[in-house]
Amino acid sequence: MKKIICLYGPPGAGKTTQADILVEKYGFSKFGMGERLRAEIASGSELGLKIKPYVDQGVLIPDEYMSQIIIEAEKMSTETGLIFDGFPRIVSQAHMLDAVIKSLNLEVSAFIKLDLSAEDALLRIKARARINNDRADDTDVVAIKNRFDVFSKQSVSLAQFYQDRNLLFALNGAESIDKIHAQIVELLNI
Repeated sequence: MKKIICLYGPPGAGKTTQADILVEKYGFSKFGMGERLRAEIASGSELGLKIKPYVDQGVLIPDEYMSQIIIEAEKMSTETGLIFDGFPRIVSQAHMLDAVIKSLNLEVSAFIKLDLSAEDALLRIKARARINNDRADDTDVVAIKNRFDVFSKQSVSLAQFYQDRNLLFALNGAESIDKIHAQIVELLNI
């Protein structure tokens, strides 16, 4: 059966890195919400123009726009499964995700939360910006802090939502890439 995995954590926690490894090694497909949002903005579409101010400010995008983006996930699923990179971010988005994948007779297999301090996150994001300068949201310190603050405020209720369903797995995002990967493989039993 397909596995539907959500990788969650603050900006810079390593969600995309871990998702990319799982895609390469195990054949998952990946739905990177951040990548998808940036692509939508770059396309100049009507939706892209609507979501750009939210991304630029580092605040959450309204659900009405997110639902339009999340529909794309069903087109990307492989037989192995689908990894949501950085999605959902809030409980209403978790409900939205459930509705989309339920229509495909699927359900979330695991919600993996990578914990990382604000200080470590800021250092990683600054380093990422030096390497990959095509992400404007990684160069504005105020936007970065806003992203982390928004994450911190929303994470408690979302983590509780998945904890109540016995799907929450919290890992130390400050560990090495290899160690985190090994823990994910073990908990997913792949």
